[in-house]
Amino acid sequence: MTTLDTHAIHSARRRMTPNDARKRTIRVKTTRLVFLAGATLATMLLVGSVIVRGVQGAAIDTSKLVQGDQFVMDAPEFVGNTREGKRLKVTGLKATRSISDPAGAVRLEKPKLETADGSVATADDGIWSQDAQTLSLKGNVVFARKTGERATGASAMWTSDPSVLTLEGGTQIVLPSGEAATAQSLQWDEAKGAVALNGNTRVTFKNGEATSERAYFDKETRTLTGIGAIRIQSELGTGTADRYEYNTQSRRLRLTGNVIAQLN
Repeated sequence: MTTLDTHAIHSARRRMTPNDARKRTIRVKTTRLVFLAGATLATMLLVGSVIVRGVQGAAIDTSKLVQGDQFVMDAPEFVGNTREGKRLKVTGLKATRSISDPAGAVRLEKPKLETADGSVATADDGIWSQDAQTLSLKGNVVFARKTGERATGASAMWTSDPSVLTLEGGTQIVLPSGEAATAQSLQWDEAKGAVALNGNTRVTFKNGEATSERAYFDKETRTLTGIGAIRIQSELGTGTADRYEYNTQSRRLRLTGNVIAQLN
């Protein structure tokens, strides 16, 4: 039977030099900081439960979580629920946050947002605000829906309550049926499943185009509706009106309100 010499243990502790004690304190503080960094990064995004994974399920090297004055995580994956209870996932090449500001913004390199309905938004850079529950995207923003719509812009802002994505800066969108549109900004409402185009909206369809102040696309009826300062140009002639409705399936165009048409 083995016995422990407690006197020897206590003697060894008493023989610890001040330098040894200082090194031990530094090791303890560093270990605590690394675990704190991991816990902070694991809860810094989204509402509800959050899961953090490494690339392809690889283990995360916690020794690299602290770099200078930043918490850093390579290939982060944040999975959670919006306030509406819908699944959401945000990934990126790297996530960083200032150590001095635990509640501050999280910066993402090459962010990718995936929503419950299969829509995806990507960009060069992103900033997540935990307090405001928003994700801003900047640089080569591309937004694609599972139903086939694809939009691009210079920047975008996603809000969680309600779940809405707004693209700005040279916004362009292509519909599944081939129509293309440009506008100053585009807004996609996940709950309504609708796309709104605002500011100098121009829609190009088969054998013509339509301009308006704003336009809306309803995915259920597959109808594009333009409102305000309508001007139509086609192979048949030109026309102006207060409103137009264009069905992308039947390709029928209807003008209403102060209609003036000039046929070729």
